[in-house]
Amino acid sequence: MDSERVLSPLVSRHSMAGGGVETEALGGVGRSRRVRPNGPWSHWAFRPFAYRDRTSDGDATTHFLVPLGIEKERPNEYLWQVLPVARWERHTTDSGREVKTFFALPGVYWSQREDGRIVRAWFPFTGVMENFLSYDRIEFTLFPLWLRTRRGNDVGKHVLFPLFGWTGPRDPELPSATGSHILPLYSHAAREGSYDRWTFLWPILHVQENDLRLSSDLHEQRWMVFPLVGRSVRGARTDWIALWPFFGYGSDPRTGYAAFDAPWPFVRWLDAPTEGITRRRLWPFWSYYKDPTLESRWVLFPLVNWRSEIYPDSTVEGVDVLPFWQQTTRTDGQGGQRTWRKFWPFFESDQREPWEHEWAFPALNPLWQTPEIDEMYAWMWELWHERVDHDVVQQRSWLGLWRREQDEVEDRRNFSALWARRTWTDDTGVHHETSLLFGLLRWRTEGEAQEVEWLPPAMPGPGWPLQRGERSASF
Repeated sequence: MDSERVLSPLVSRHSMAGGGVETEALGGVGRSRRVRPNGPWSHWAFRPFAYRDRTSDGDATTHFLVPLGIEKERPNEYLWQVLPVARWERHTTDSGREVKTFFALPGVYWSQREDGRIVRAWFPFTGVMENFLSYDRIEFTLFPLWLRTRRGNDVGKHVLFPLFGWTGPRDPELPSATGSHILPLYSHAAREGSYDRWTFLWPILHVQENDLRLSSDLHEQRWMVFPLVGRSVRGARTDWIALWPFFGYGSDPRTGYAAFDAPWPFVRWLDAPTEGITRRRLWPFWSYYKDPTLESRWVLFPLVNWRSEIYPDSTVEGVDVLPFWQQTTRTDGQGGQRTWRKFWPFFESDQREPWEHEWAFPALNPLWQTPEIDEMYAWMWELWHERVDHDVVQQRSWLGLWRREQDEVEDRRNFSALWARRTWTDDTGVHHETSLLFGLLRWRTEGEAQEVEWLPPAMPGPGWPLQRGERSASF
């Protein structure tokens, strides 16, 4: 069937503006798109359960049980996951070898490494895990009875984790962290050129010396009697804390650093001129924060916020008045702007340039920009959705009863199967074709005289060619 048929909301087949064909069923439950009539598919959906997109180079992404499930297929990698239940991933390394990893609750882990080794684990019984939770390797048996970790040259061994443990080098010739602990009696951890830390009667007594790679006057000396009082000294800078984490004070007359919490998190004052950081907070009524890449203000946190962000290739201005108003404007280095707005629950718009925008009404999704959620669920409540990109105009009403697909070739509009009209222009002039009552009545007008030429019925109508710009068959 190479013609356009519309029986919305039951089933419809549309010639899309800009090229391509879309088939929609049950008001948006089912949908498929092809890049051209009888061409390869680029999208299918069975909503609200799953939808899949495929690019021209073969990359494919499937979203299911949004926002929990996703599947990604690329030439050298594959990912499937359902958060937080399971994750399966494989990829091909630069050497051409395949690495595979599987993780699932309750604590099942399996992985094939680049060298062909298989590591597996079933937490908490026994197993080996690699490149997990920032560690290069984790081994355990009847956790917490026995645990061994490795990160770089650091090897940690634990019995009845976290009560007993010790750390040493994998290769004695290389630098490593060292230490041991018998909690809560004591713990000690040290790394040459980095830190030396002790605790006694954990978590009460803490003594630390940090940043040992720096000159001695820049070492940080820290102690604390938790949670009563603590002190940190680094050169001319001194920080005090009392009744952790509520009250604190710090100053450095050399750099102008000053900090004050009374009590945290409600009242906070911070000036760090060398880092370009300023913070003022009287929470939740008002707060202000500034650093070299961000300036942000809050009123009645978390309700009202306006901010400026600086990135290497763009700047962003944002205003939020939750839950009703959200807006961001991104300006790139060439002066191009993109503004996204949401006035919940009434409308959402995305304007990339004056000639390119998209908007929808109503916008019941209260979350920040979440296109996957909108793609999966918004069809159920959107009364109107419109997208404009230069000469392309696409409009859709609830259940697809109204559709418009306009581009530089032609303009097609329809209201279900009751009325449809297409208009296009060629070297011979302007042409109009109209269909009424499920394609039972169809006619064409063209030329300056606009003479009527009746067309054969094409039930269920409108029967226009899927290829845009072609004339419908006459009697």
